[in-house]
Amino acid sequence: MTLADFVTLLRVGLTPAVMLLWQSPNLSIRWLGVILFTVAGLTDFIDGRIARASRTATKLGAYLDPLADKILVLGAGLALVAHHLLSFWLVFVILLRELSITGLRSVLRADVHMPASPVAKWKTTAQLVSLGASAVLRGWIPAVLWTVAIVLTIWTAVEYFRSHWGVID
Repeated sequence: MTLADFVTLLRVGLTPAVMLLWQSPNLSIRWLGVILFTVAGLTDFIDGRIARASRTATKLGAYLDPLADKILVLGAGLALVAHHLLSFWLVFVILLRELSITGLRSVLRADVHMPASPVAKWKTTAQLVSLGASAVLRGWIPAVLWTVAIVLTIWTAVEYFRSHWGVID
């Protein structure tokens, strides 16, 4: 296992701690969760940098990185839903998108690679920022952030299906 793979697994390992901190009724504890969540989110940027800089990108890393993103986003989202800090339908839209893209990847021809698009990277960032804001803020700021995140979530799903529909096996 490479250093980049370890950093990716760190994101997965931090997810339960974030979920636990976000269950607290104490705002200070939830802010601590936001800090930990930010560290976990930054590992998504760091692991790729390490893999490219050290030329140690692995198949395991290519598989784990998007999986770790899904675990962090959906785990954090479910923690907020459980504590009534986020509406379930937002997490449901993200889950539906992730399941449909995973399904699409599973039926593509073997020679077709489907890397994350630039807009999909913005989508992940928007989701992470929206989740962090929802843990500690109320009102229009999280609402605006979620509007952007959900638009990008749907946009990227459409984008992937449009660009890969013709290469389904």
